[in-house]
Amino acid sequence: MGRMFGSLLLLALLVAAINISGLVWSGAKDPASESFTAFTAPPTDIVASTTENGYYMLVGFAAAANSDPVKTGYDIWREAEDGRGHYFFDYAKDGRTELRLSPDLTTMILGWKIEDLVAHPEQFEETLKTFRAGSNQLLTRYAQWLEMPFDDEGYGHTGSPRMRELFLTHRVYLADGFFQGQAEGLDLLSVDLPSWRVVLAHAKTPAVKLLAAAAVSDDARLISALLSRQPDATTIKRLAALAQPMNDEEKSLRWLVQHEFVTGLNRFKSAVVSQGPGPRQQSEENERWVSSLTGLGADTFDRIETPLPTNPVLLALAKKQRTLNLYAAYYEDLVKAFANAPIKLPTLHETANRGPRNILDPLLNPVKNVFASAPEPAWSPLLGYVREADARLRLASLQVILMAAPHDQTMAGAIGKAGPGYYDPFTGIPMVWNASQGTIYSVGRDGRDDGGESSFDISVKLDEPPPPPKVHEKPVKPSKPVKPAKPVKPAPKPATKAPAA
Repeated sequence: MGRMFGSLLLLALLVAAINISGLVWSGAKDPASESFTAFTAPPTDIVASTTENGYYMLVGFAAAANSDPVKTGYDIWREAEDGRGHYFFDYAKDGRTELRLSPDLTTMILGWKIEDLVAHPEQFEETLKTFRAGSNQLLTRYAQWLEMPFDDEGYGHTGSPRMRELFLTHRVYLADGFFQGQAEGLDLLSVDLPSWRVVLAHAKTPAVKLLAAAAVSDDARLISALLSRQPDATTIKRLAALAQPMNDEEKSLRWLVQHEFVTGLNRFKSAVVSQGPGPRQQSEENERWVSSLTGLGADTFDRIETPLPTNPVLLALAKKQRTLNLYAAYYEDLVKAFANAPIKLPTLHETANRGPRNILDPLLNPVKNVFASAPEPAWSPLLGYVREADARLRLASLQVILMAAPHDQTMAGAIGKAGPGYYDPFTGIPMVWNASQGTIYSVGRDGRDDGGESSFDISVKLDEPPPPPKVHEKPVKPSKPVKPAKPVKPAPKPATKAPAA
């Protein structure tokens, strides 16, 4: 019996060795799958002219005051394009980041509670003065950027652009408007949000998608703050037009997944081109910055990269077409699962292990075992943040709907009647109404109902008292002092009658 088992084991090992050998030498001859072909097809350019694309303005936004930021951004991108897939954006050359903001000013702007732009705009006066004194040109560039079409030309590139100055100026731009008055603030918001939603829809790289989602979240919070302060009918109408839930293109992570697949293929197939450590460090710093901005982990971008097996033999197999087809199948499953609520994403192992298996499968199907030693990509945090921005837009939309709801309808009934387009994107069911707090809320990224607690859930108040009007009274001249009246002597007491005898 033992001899028979030994013979079977030896036969299995021989078959596995032949299988591995065949894969190593001929695996590349396997035809590309439909999924692989789809995930390697480049996107169509949306903006034909380089001088019109807001992406190059983003890359060169902090360029020296006397330079053209669009041309600077294009030059930086062009250098990386020459080493596509391996070169990072290089900001070390003179004139490319001259308009950087000081750390102190950066910290102040990032620390703003964005709703206070509506409630207490006066508290930002000193910061606005400081910004204008040293970086007023950034506001001019930002206004220009808002008018430009946008297409994410970072697709297929390893590096990420520097984004902090653009985002910080976005906040200052809005603060400057609301400091001048609510009408001016609303005018600027009506320009800002549609522009960022275009970026959100056309983003093809994770960093740009996160940046756009952060700006959209800012703007959605401002809309909710305005709606909760009893606006007039004209203002409600304008805000209702802005506060629309995300469309499919804005929510999609399809191109982000394809970007990671394509850059992963470059790492598989091409020799690394030496560029020096500086540009790579700059890119990693940019990614950590936007991760910190959005409250995600510092390793967010590392964890969504196409994973490489640690085993040298399996790494060789990973370069073969049969294995690449499996990677493409996984990414196809991933994109389909992005519509799930709550979030439940497939794993590499699940995709690789589809189909019949038997006891000898680990030996006879080594391609599947490429995924056994590879880490799982972690897309849930990034997907969760984009959904959070969508939840804020849906809550703002619900505020408008609830303002017009019939008085005899319960609040929960009105929320449910709004329809699936306004449901909580994290649960797939209606948003929650907290009557005691007067708030509606989404359960947020953790998927748990915390009663509308803003530290965990995403909540908005339906009604807040409007700010008191500013009354500028003329100073009153003090009147002349009045001399005190002379003391009056008390009247004599009346005489009392003597008692009768």
